[in-house]
Amino acid sequence: MIARCLLLFLATAVFARADIEITVLPEGPVTSLQAARDQLRAERKAGQAGPATIWIKDGLYDQTSTLNLEAADSDLTIRAAKDARPRFNGAVKLDGFKPYKDSIVQADVSKLLAKGVKYRQVLFDDERLILARWPNFDPKDPLYGGWAIVDSIPKKDMDTHVWKSEMYVKPQDLRTWAHPEDVELDIFAMYGWWNFIERVKSLDPQTRKLTLQKPCSYDLHPHNRYHVQNALEELDAPGEWYIDVRTGTLYVWPPAPLEQHSVKLVTLNSFIKIGAGAKNITVRGLSFTGCNGTAITMDKTEQCTVAGCTFTTVGDFSGSAISISGGTDNAAIGNDISYTGSNGISLGGGDRITLTPSNNRADNNHIHHMGVFNKNACGVGANGTGIQITHNLIHDGPRMGVQMGGNNITVEYNHLHHLVMETQDGGAIYTGGRDWISSRGSKWNYNRIHDIVGIGQESDGLKHPWFTFGLYPDDNTGGVDMIGNLVYRCAWTPIHMHNSRDCVVENNIFAFGAKFQFDLHGWSKEQRFWIDHSPTMIKGYESVMNQPAWKGMRGMELHPRDAFREDGTMMSGDVVKHNIMYGDQSDAKYGDIRNCTPLWNTIDENLAWNSGHPILTGINKMGKDIGEPLLTENFDKTADGDRPKGWGFNSMPHKNVLCMVQHGQLEVDAGTSEDPQNNHTVFHGPDIPMKFGAAYRVRLRVKSSEPTGKITLALAAYKGGAGYWQASGTNVKLTNEWQDAEVTGRMPAKGDAAWKPWMKDFWFRVDIQGDKGKVILDDIVIHEADPLNEWQAWQDAGWDKHSIVADPLFVDVANDNFNLKPESPAIKKIGFKPLPIDKMGLYKDELRASWPVKQ
Repeated sequence: MIARCLLLFLATAVFARADIEITVLPEGPVTSLQAARDQLRAERKAGQAGPATIWIKDGLYDQTSTLNLEAADSDLTIRAAKDARPRFNGAVKLDGFKPYKDSIVQADVSKLLAKGVKYRQVLFDDERLILARWPNFDPKDPLYGGWAIVDSIPKKDMDTHVWKSEMYVKPQDLRTWAHPEDVELDIFAMYGWWNFIERVKSLDPQTRKLTLQKPCSYDLHPHNRYHVQNALEELDAPGEWYIDVRTGTLYVWPPAPLEQHSVKLVTLNSFIKIGAGAKNITVRGLSFTGCNGTAITMDKTEQCTVAGCTFTTVGDFSGSAISISGGTDNAAIGNDISYTGSNGISLGGGDRITLTPSNNRADNNHIHHMGVFNKNACGVGANGTGIQITHNLIHDGPRMGVQMGGNNITVEYNHLHHLVMETQDGGAIYTGGRDWISSRGSKWNYNRIHDIVGIGQESDGLKHPWFTFGLYPDDNTGGVDMIGNLVYRCAWTPIHMHNSRDCVVENNIFAFGAKFQFDLHGWSKEQRFWIDHSPTMIKGYESVMNQPAWKGMRGMELHPRDAFREDGTMMSGDVVKHNIMYGDQSDAKYGDIRNCTPLWNTIDENLAWNSGHPILTGINKMGKDIGEPLLTENFDKTADGDRPKGWGFNSMPHKNVLCMVQHGQLEVDAGTSEDPQNNHTVFHGPDIPMKFGAAYRVRLRVKSSEPTGKITLALAAYKGGAGYWQASGTNVKLTNEWQDAEVTGRMPAKGDAAWKPWMKDFWFRVDIQGDKGKVILDDIVIHEADPLNEWQAWQDAGWDKHSIVADPLFVDVANDNFNLKPESPAIKKIGFKPLPIDKMGLYKDELRASWPVKQ
């Protein structure tokens, strides 16, 4: 009897905890995620316990509201049924179109428009149409075509110009709109780091001044690229649309006959939101198209996962595919993500003060063509502690592949390529350290990175590739390990260490950097970086200095108040060892060092190779002068008040800046302005005939009228409309006492990438840093000089004393096979360990949304 009762009790307990299964069908008793969730809640309320599965059958599901899941919905899997690929759509199909004008049709959408919402997405089938704009989108050159360029500021308006709110359009770019207050300016402002979309106030047809309704975050510079959008007058091309919010009318120029296609307005904010306290919820194998916010969000959840899903055409300016904010042990795994408005995946969580990890992660995701609207978007963004970003394939993005801030973040085994396609001064992997503590304890290991492009906005047009990098530890980044990465074909350099400190850079391959293969660029006390950010660094350091978890963190024994060493440099603790630095251009430098010394940093036991060309380092030590002086100038033959023959300005910040002789000396006024083309005084000497490949030395005496001052001396060449070139400069600190100064430089040789046919002459250039007083020069002598070996000069300076110059013997570098032959001197002589290249990127797994994937 007791045994029978026990069996009955166990059977009842098992039945009570049996899994709950609910099936969703396009046509059936349960047709939506919300209905399935409500049924689940009802069953649990009735006493049914145990984990639940919502099976989604094949079909298209139009979703009009967000599925909200809470703590009570924990232990739930929402997944595609076997062999099904259910698709969820957040856009409303429109009908009732009638002709408007020419090929443009119109429809009443007033009942779909929510007050205060800016709609940015109209779909033709499942692809975005283009908000009416000018200049028109250029499908033949989608990234670098279809732009207007900000005009120069009239000199008479320079003193009153409001840089963040005003700009001038060129005469041919004047436009007329019935409602200028609706028009938006989409502009890559100032340095072109990313774009801003700002509403226009007015465009004056007489002055050509465009004024914004509110200031942009960055200055609007001449030569910035832009387009204007959201005006009916600009709807003049197939594939464009516009909504008149006053009448609720949508206007569309369909790119193909409407009878065979559908037009949809994206109205849904998010597909799924998983709220605080929810645990063990999985979304698997579903497809999502069309939402204005982020498609799936997790906020303070535990052990929740989005796996094997497909996201395309989701998110407006701030919308991504997946966001994980806070909580622990959440994951985005095996998803395919494309054409997001902003990021692909955003990750956060953990406690930076105690270094408690979140263990949130993004693994094995394929992310591409992100940042359709927001050009500061990245493939994966992370901010927090203990986050993992691994085995992802990320490509074709406007800015970073991975952008992170926080501590103990792991970025490993990713494949990143064709990034920073629409901006400049970025990297495939990027972080910063303006608070002193950011990024410490993080690891960037075993990533494959290549074809990082960049675009510059220069006076003579858009330039690409341009100033950008592979690995980018920026702004005092501290304590990051960068080990075993393969980084090649970057616009500037494979790794840019901008005042980074306490970083370990070991066993990497850095190849085909257009300028150099690596750099260490430190700060000085006079630079704005230190002046602007030192208070934040002190505050950041002191927020954790007494925390036990931080005691063992590398480099944390130094307080930022003591950051500057006795030699005046700040950059310290970096170790660059056992790397292969491989170039193939005769004028590409091995490395570049600024405000950094071997007393506090180590570069050694590396392999350098430049395809048989000399190893250039930029340390231009010269031997004896050759022949007679090419220029001797003591200004004695120029009358006081006159400018000597051949001397002139490169940059003249205002009309009061003068360059003239007084008492047999050349005096030039310091000056600054907000004009980006003339923001400080730069002047030059007369043209000197250039001998290609030759080296030159300039000697002079120089002082300041002020107690202190600073100038940069360089050799440069210029031809209007053709181009500009400059050798590495030399910084000189001035006092009001005479001192001797010297600058040297080597001219490009024929065949060098920097050599151009227009180069005939060079001149001596002087940049004045500051806005007070005068710089005074005398006794200038220019000689051709005997150049010394730059590699030997580099080693004499204390770098790479035990490094070697040798061919590393890659298997097939011409076809990007960077595996090493067994006899490689990198393996035998510097201790290089072969990289696990075949493990970098995606891997086959049952959770992947698709396989195979071309990598």
